[in-house]
Amino acid sequence: MIAYIDGTVEQITATALVLDHEGVGYEIHMPVGDLSRVGKRGDTCRIYTTLSFSENTGVVLYGFLTMEEKEMYLLLTTVSGVGPKAALAILSVLSPQDLKFAIVGEDEKSITVANGVGPKMARRVILELKDKVDLEAAVSSDVSTGSDPMQISSTVREDVLLGLTAMGFSGAEAMSAIAAVEDAAELDSTALLKAALKKLAK
Repeated sequence: MIAYIDGTVEQITATALVLDHEGVGYEIHMPVGDLSRVGKRGDTCRIYTTLSFSENTGVVLYGFLTMEEKEMYLLLTTVSGVGPKAALAILSVLSPQDLKFAIVGEDEKSITVANGVGPKMARRVILELKDKVDLEAAVSSDVSTGSDPMQISSTVREDVLLGLTAMGFSGAEAMSAIAAVEDAAELDSTALLKAALKKLAK
């Protein structure tokens, strides 16, 4: 297994990076966002990689700018029916942090933005990963102060999620706003909804 490759950017296409490492060019398929941030030809970078084998595509190397993205990709590919291409498509439209909020917030709509990902696949991602995502890490990387949404009463949390999504916010946006509210576990539904709306208005 190739854990990562340090090299020089040789070429960037719509779907892949060609990285030169000691005279060998590695074609690495990456999320669209990573391809836009990897730099230009001649720049050096480290790409965290994983190999995929299939009868249809043969050996394909997938890569990511962060270890968090790679770990989320590997987690996505454990979901039944989610292959490497679908996992890469999801990470092309949602950061690992936003994907975690979408999963916990049961936000199918945000996940189906990914090319080739329909409602059924999005529901499977939510169902199979809801108990596996590290929400605490997502919260801590999202806000310097705030609350763990899972410490809030499930009734209050669901009321506020429903209220925010009814207003047009995505489940991921709603969960992120709830997490940003300090001492959220001490608030009732009305107070938490108002506090979350203030966070979303900023």
